[in-house]
Amino acid sequence: MLPLRLRAEHRDGPQSGMGLLARHPARFRLRGLNRPDAPLLAAHLLRLSPEDRRARFHGGMSESAINGYVNRIDWHGAYVFGTFIGGELRGVAELVPMGDGDAEIAVSVEPRFRHDGLGRLLVVAAMLAARRLGMARVVLDYLPRNTAMAALMKELGARTQFKGQVIEAVITLPARQEAGATEEA
Repeated sequence: MLPLRLRAEHRDGPQSGMGLLARHPARFRLRGLNRPDAPLLAAHLLRLSPEDRRARFHGGMSESAINGYVNRIDWHGAYVFGTFIGGELRGVAELVPMGDGDAEIAVSVEPRFRHDGLGRLLVVAAMLAARRLGMARVVLDYLPRNTAMAALMKELGARTQFKGQVIEAVITLPARQEAGATEEA
């Protein structure tokens, strides 16, 4: 698992301009998840409505199917990031390397916490991890009615195309700089 430990606390207002912290004054944390966190991931996915589960998995997912999915995660090959608000896991991004320099990102955010920047934070964390792993591109599929994800993908410069019933967004990542290399001004 990549070491990703970002913490932010809301103190006297949204001085950083992050609406996320302004709306959720409880302790906020983004961190990588590991196998011991599987029950937290399952609980998060089970809190999603049937419609949200269809959006995340592109099909219906029963409680037993979600538990099976979580039990099958390859925790050594996948990179899972979670956002915690008030100690509860509220959003997740999964980064799965697919070979050939590509990786897939899947995101879920509980309805009450959408439109606060959690999805963006999770996608960017996954993109940074992919870049650190040497991936050239990340792929994220979403349903056409997910206008928030469409806007985020446009903002991140993704190329999009219909792929069956979903939209496939492909983001080309900048090459990772070698240690000691400097950028030209």
